Amino acid sequence: MVETSSGSIRGFLDRGVPNWRGVPYGRVGHRFRPPEPVVPVERIDARHWGPVSWQLPIILGQTPSTVSPDATESENCLNLNIWSPDPNPDARRPVLMWLHFGSRAYGSGSTSTNDVWHFAARHDAVVVTANYRIGAWGWLYLGALDPDFKDSANLSMLDQIQALRWVKENVAAFGGDPDNVTLFGLSSGSSDVAALLGAPAAKGLFHKAALYSGAQPPMAEERAARFAEDFLESAGPLAATPADLAQLPNVGLRTIHRRMLKQATSKSHGPAMIRYGPFVDGNVLPRSPLESLEMGLMADVPLLVSNVTEESGAWDAWNAIDTAYLRAFPEHDQSLPHKEKIDALSELIWVGPAKKLLAAQHKGGAPVWYQQFDYAPSTNWRTVLAYPELANRPVHGADVACLFLDPEGTVGSDEDRAVGAQDQAALLALARDGRVPWTPWTPESPAPHRIGVPAD
Repeated sequence: MVETSSGSIRGFLDRGVPNWRGVPYGRVGHRFRPPEPVVPVERIDARHWGPVSWQLPIILGQTPSTVSPDATESENCLNLNIWSPDPNPDARRPVLMWLHFGSRAYGSGSTSTNDVWHFAARHDAVVVTANYRIGAWGWLYLGALDPDFKDSANLSMLDQIQALRWVKENVAAFGGDPDNVTLFGLSSGSSDVAALLGAPAAKGLFHKAALYSGAQPPMAEERAARFAEDFLESAGPLAATPADLAQLPNVGLRTIHRRMLKQATSKSHGPAMIRYGPFVDGNVLPRSPLESLEMGLMADVPLLVSNVTEESGAWDAWNAIDTAYLRAFPEHDQSLPHKEKIDALSELIWVGPAKKLLAAQHKGGAPVWYQQFDYAPSTNWRTVLAYPELANRPVHGADVACLFLDPEGTVGSDEDRAVGAQDQAALLALARDGRVPWTPWTPESPAPHRIGVPAD
């Protein structure tokens, strides 16, 4: 039992490590509105996963498969999970808080491929994973269509800030140090961390940041407004106004998403995705995060940024490289070798934004480190679960398998665990000491540090 601002919560032992699941940190009082404070209760049974946000496909014909088949989907999903070696309030261990991947449309804080247990069991840290609204529930901005919804901007970010506030207030009771919180994420979760680096309301709620394959900048307000227009237009007879969308059953919002996905796929003559995400709204994000970082907003936050060697290679699973390259570079020679197209797309979508983030945070006065993950784990979830054609390639998401691999376990190969130890050591050094054990990135020394099997 641990006393928190949500109530007395009862956990259990997960493979010998104290664990609390589904702990509410806030609540959704109304759809398309900011989160509200949690209503405390006397006692909470925290031995079971809490609800996850509604899950949406990002490619037509595919169903998200990263959450448990028996997971409860709900827009009222503001809950988190905590692991601690020992809930001793005097311990003040480093705290790691994870934001999950999933193109901001699927995934959760309880996704099985992200088993954070070993951070507490092997690395003596308190680790937190969070659920928050995603898809239309967290990212659909209706303020440009109806001023009554002007506070609907960047709701998922507000959920995440609410979770960080809860951690700040309560993590000491779990043996964590509220003044030493490292925020980390991968892919869309990483881009969420990048956005939070530009959010004044998040300042002081986390103290280090690690981004894995995600630093895409927020969109402009005009694009967010146009997306809302397209969403409402795709509703057809289901909804005619933003107020109708606010009252629509959840399955209705999912139906509209699928319609948009079908329309986008038809127009692109190939695989297409619906992109949700933050925008510069003047409040949660008063300006571009890059501008805020250059001005020193997070000058006291050391930053680790990571890319994999072949980021865009993951699109080979959908035979989408040629289509994506044509869409991104319509004026270029389309007969380029396949590998060159992958490299160009990787630079445009992942590597280029990562370098800009590094440069902005460095200019703002914080120490920054850059790494390249150059390894294909045998336990890569993409290849094991669905895409064997990506085996032996360090594509987008491959590093998940090493970052969350138990270094003392039996899963994976000795090589997997050795590379995982490198990846984890960098993150834990950042969390404990505020620095990574290699030379920081600078404009004069921009080469990344390689994570992988030592070269012969």
